[in-house]
Amino acid sequence: MSSLFLQRKSSSSKRLALTAINSLLSGNSITRNSVVSPKFQNYVATSRERAPVPSFAHFYSATRCFHAGRALRAEYAVADLSDADDRRSSSGVADDGLEIAKLGISQEIVSTLARKGITKLFPIQSAVLEPAMQGRDMIGRARTGTGKTLAFGIPIMDKIIQYNEKHGRGRNPLALILAPTRELARQVDKEFYESAPGLDTLCVYGGVPITRQMSSLDQGVDIIVGTPGRVIDLIKRGSLNLSEVKFTVLDEADQMLNVGFADDVETILGYMTQKHQTMMFSATMPKWILKLTQKFLKNPVTVDLVRVQIPAVYILSS
Repeated sequence: MSSLFLQRKSSSSKRLALTAINSLLSGNSITRNSVVSPKFQNYVATSRERAPVPSFAHFYSATRCFHAGRALRAEYAVADLSDADDRRSSSGVADDGLEIAKLGISQEIVSTLARKGITKLFPIQSAVLEPAMQGRDMIGRARTGTGKTLAFGIPIMDKIIQYNEKHGRGRNPLALILAPTRELARQVDKEFYESAPGLDTLCVYGGVPITRQMSSLDQGVDIIVGTPGRVIDLIKRGSLNLSEVKFTVLDEADQMLNVGFADDVETILGYMTQKHQTMMFSATMPKWILKLTQKFLKNPVTVDLVRVQIPAVYILSS
């Protein structure tokens, strides 16, 4: 007999559970439409085949990320309605996310994202966005796929647009995003230039002629995204000046340690003695990460997206 796992309890989900249990006891199949509620966020179910009840770890690995909006493919599904939904509804926060148009940010960003079909942020992204917009230093425990790039990118892009309108565009970058691999660097860079095409972004990494990157820097950039090794090379050649950087992000910092970029990262951060905002994201927190935090971050907020079991709920502490 198929096993059925009901994650949360509410008045609606109790009625759904009774329907499901009655159908199972009577030997009838449960159709998807007879169980699923329009308020669903996640689904957990099993197939017709005999199988063990899924573990909590397996269930929580199926979290909704930035582009996700599809239900998990399953034969049977039960609506996942949580107390967190009720809390958000009572506080006036929409179940389906925070509207980007209501953030008070540049219309250029709002319009560009809308053309891409992005009009709202999920609560898990708001956990990153809110302290980032406040200018707070941040330590974010987050895995790849949580949509954090757009969450920390929106405040950076918006503030650079405002700065350029007031002071004019300069030659040196105002934001530096470090990534452990060229693949991640290119992905982050793509997110930035597609969201704010009016800003000049440059992605730098090894394996390509450094002279091209030096030439682009000579023309002036707003945002530079790159791997620590190539960033160090450009600094040593005198092409990259970090003295005007106002925003620094270390994405997947623990992976930088794993691939041997620890010394380069500390050297790069040491170049920026001016006041700036630093945000660091890492799935794990080895001692090196804690060392960086104590040395380079000021009164950081901690946003924990790894311990979170329900995508719509986040832990925020300072």
